[in-house]
Amino acid sequence: MQTKLLEINQIGKERAGILDIPEKYWPGPGQYLPCQRESDHYTTLPINLFPILSPDERLYLAPLPENWLPGDYIQTLPPQGVGFSLPPTARRIGLLALGVSPLRLLPLLKPALAQNAALVLFWDSQPNQDILHHLPTAVEVAPSTSLVENFDWLDYLVVDLDLASLPQLDALIDTQKPAFEGQALLRTPMPCRGIGACRVCAVKTHHGWKLACVDGPVFDLQEVLHVA
Repeated sequence: MQTKLLEINQIGKERAGILDIPEKYWPGPGQYLPCQRESDHYTTLPINLFPILSPDERLYLAPLPENWLPGDYIQTLPPQGVGFSLPPTARRIGLLALGVSPLRLLPLLKPALAQNAALVLFWDSQPNQDILHHLPTAVEVAPSTSLVENFDWLDYLVVDLDLASLPQLDALIDTQKPAFEGQALLRTPMPCRGIGACRVCAVKTHHGWKLACVDGPVFDLQEVLHVA
């Protein structure tokens, strides 16, 4: 599908863009769009764009390459991968950005608040004022180090992290079966446009190897915790 890059914004450290995509083709939280700029004829690998925090009702996608400009024509596939799915019964939800920007988690705020859930954003970096400015006042922000103190409070935890940071998550959640459930968005290269052919994005789980581009990039938290 051909679309046009309408606008570029800087949200925190992310370069985000708005593409002229009909709403029925918008990716859900945690899903991705394989994209390629039409003028980059030499490029064979896709740019995978994720929905992020939306200051308004439009779809913001990131991370945009530095050389993409408003007016560029972009070819994109339909939304790929397994995204987040909050249980309708979750009432105490933690969002953990482990070593990464929290922007890919924040599209969950609206559906979580719609089901009257209490929300805490656990973040291991100094909160960026540009991001904090867009957070609803109902969302509490806390350092990731305080997550352990809130295990008894949580009934659902959503995590965003690099695949290589899974040992760090294991150390933070040091029990094999925590009392809460959750999901983890694993950031890893996914170069084959969601076909699952190259296996570069293989993730070891408790039920064998899975592919982030097809079976993820969002996985059940219990599936990827303490696999080694």
